[in-house]
Amino acid sequence: MDIGFPELTDSFLSGQDILYTQFNDVEFFVEDTEQEHFYFNILKKLFPELRFDKIFPLNGKKNVKDAARLNVGNKKKVYIVDLDFDHILNTVENIDNLFYLRKYSIENYLFTRSAIYEVIRIKDSKLKDYEIDALFDLNQILTDAASCLKDLSCCFIIIQNKELGHSYYGLNVSRDFDFATSPPRYRMNFITNYFNEVENLLKAKNRRYSLTSQKRALSRHFNTLSDCLAHIPGKYILTFLKERLQSLRLINQMEVESFTYQLSKDFNSNELEYLRTNVSNYIR
Repeated sequence: MDIGFPELTDSFLSGQDILYTQFNDVEFFVEDTEQEHFYFNILKKLFPELRFDKIFPLNGKKNVKDAARLNVGNKKKVYIVDLDFDHILNTVENIDNLFYLRKYSIENYLFTRSAIYEVIRIKDSKLKDYEIDALFDLNQILTDAASCLKDLSCCFIIIQNKELGHSYYGLNVSRDFDFATSPPRYRMNFITNYFNEVENLLKAKNRRYSLTSQKRALSRHFNTLSDCLAHIPGKYILTFLKERLQSLRLINQMEVESFTYQLSKDFNSNELEYLRTNVSNYIR
């Protein structure tokens, strides 16, 4: 209980699948309780032939991994986790019933043209694809997002790798970036101050460390636009994209969670075909 309201405890989450055994051919377990509904949309799209009425969030990657270890060999239980920075930090674990995404998170698969255009049509349902094409350049917005966010993402990796104990940056797109230039520049000093904080924490760990050299060592993971869109946290990209579409008056004002959920209903799932194949082979 927290201020009188009941909370979902880890023990409840770990046992909730028992209530749905008769309704689910396969039980899917994921990390985040906030992702439950749009993950359900995505898995229904990937596995239309399977019967399941609910998926089960376990409140964190550690809980998902622990549950997977306890249920190795159970073909009815499938555990899915975000890649995060695990491949870069060499912390990926091999467990038969544990399936990693190949991008940072499930959100990194959602900003497909088809899904974004459907969200735009919520505001004006008459718009044809070619008419939306003329209104903005999706590839340019994603290129700008990569340019603006890759250094922040490197900082997040460094924070984890060097155990700096610092929080991730709270992004505010309209405050943090000046879109009068191409590519956009940092606006005000919030992000540069954040970089200085990370630099100081690095120096406290080891005086020989520098943020510049640490970021340079990670640059190979962000060489191409495709690399950036896979390795930058998806929620940051979606926040950036939502704010840019709102500034162009192409979509209604909404929270990033609502934007994400809308995208999950119409995204192109082709990039997740590997997940469908791997899970299908496991449960067969």
